[in-house]
Amino acid sequence: MRALKLSRSRNRRSFLLAGLFGTALATALLFPSLSLTAQARTVVDMSGTPVEIKDTPAFIADLWFAHNEILVMLGAADKIRVTAEKPADRPWLFKIAPVLLKAETGVHAETVNPEDLLSRHVDLVIVPQRGQADALRKLGLPTLHAQYTTVPQMLQSIDMTADALGTSHAHDVARAYRQKMDTLTSLLQSRVSRLPASARPRVLHIAALNPLQIDGQNTMIDTWIKTAGGENAATVSGNHRPTTFEQIATWNPDIIILGATAGEVDPSSPLRFLPAFQQRKWVRNPQGVFPWDRYGCEELLQLEWAAKLFHPAEFADLDMRQDVRTFYHSFFHYALTEEDITRILAAQPPVLTP
Repeated sequence: MRALKLSRSRNRRSFLLAGLFGTALATALLFPSLSLTAQARTVVDMSGTPVEIKDTPAFIADLWFAHNEILVMLGAADKIRVTAEKPADRPWLFKIAPVLLKAETGVHAETVNPEDLLSRHVDLVIVPQRGQADALRKLGLPTLHAQYTTVPQMLQSIDMTADALGTSHAHDVARAYRQKMDTLTSLLQSRVSRLPASARPRVLHIAALNPLQIDGQNTMIDTWIKTAGGENAATVSGNHRPTTFEQIATWNPDIIILGATAGEVDPSSPLRFLPAFQQRKWVRNPQGVFPWDRYGCEELLQLEWAAKLFHPAEFADLDMRQDVRTFYHSFFHYALTEEDITRILAAQPPVLTP
C-alpha cells in the first residue's frame, strides 16, 4: 500500500521522552501495589452516578473494548478476569499483557450473562453505556459507565478508573498521562493556531469499506482531526455512519485516512478516482494495543501522528518512532523492537513467535 510520505528532519526530538519519569511516577513503577485508603469508597462514573466500589477490586470484567488498555496502563492487567477483547482481534494487547490469556475473552456488554459474572465473584464491571451500567447495578454488580467522546472526558474516565482501582500506582500513572496529554495539546494548539484556515486540510476518516462507513462530527475521531490541525470533511454526526461514494466525492477530502480495520481498497473501487487517492494523499491509520484512531489511551500517539501527517513541516521536529517506543515502555512497561514499531505504524500485527 502506498501511503502519504511525511517529511523528515535531522533534529527531531522525542516529545514523550523528556521529563516522563518524575518522582511520583518512578515511585509508582517501583511499588505498583501500594494502596490508598484501605476502605471501600464511592466512585462517580461518567454518567455522574456514584457507585460504591470494593477497596482494590481483585476481579474485574471490562466489557468495553477501548477500556481494556486503560486498565493495563494503570497496572491492573492481572485483575481482568472477563474481557470484551480477543487475541485474534487485538494481538498487541495480548502480547504486551499475556496475563489476559487467562481471562474469559470475547464477552460483550450487550450479551453478558450477569449470573456468570456473579458466579465469578466479579467485584467491578466496566461498560460503555449508562443503561448497561444501570441494569447490572440493579443485579448487585458494582458497575461503572466509562465511555467518552472527547479528550477531556477521556482524562476524566482514566481518573475515574484510577479511583476505582485505588492504588498509588494507578493514580500516579493517570497523572503522568494527563500531564503528557496537556503538554502535547498545548504544543499542537500553539503551532496550529498560527496557520491560516486555508492550511487546514479537510480530512475524511473511513471506518469501513464494505459496507462504506465514515466517522463524522461529535466523535473522538473528529476531536483528534481538529486538534491536530485539520477539518473533518464529513458533515454528518456520529461514528460508523453509512455513506456512498457519491457523497464522499461531493465532500472531496484533501486527505483520506483508512481505519486500521477498514478493509482493503479494491483495485476497481471508485474511491481510487478521488483526487486524494490520485495524489497519494491517503494513508492507513496505525494500530497497536488498540486502534489509535478510536477511543483508547493511544490517543496521545494518534494526535502526534495526525499532526505530523497534516502539517509535516510544522511538526518535523517530533520523532514519532521514538515516541511510540517511549509510550510503550513508560505506560505499558513493554520494550518494542524496531520491527515492532514499524509494524504498529503500518497497522500490522506482531510477528508470531514459535
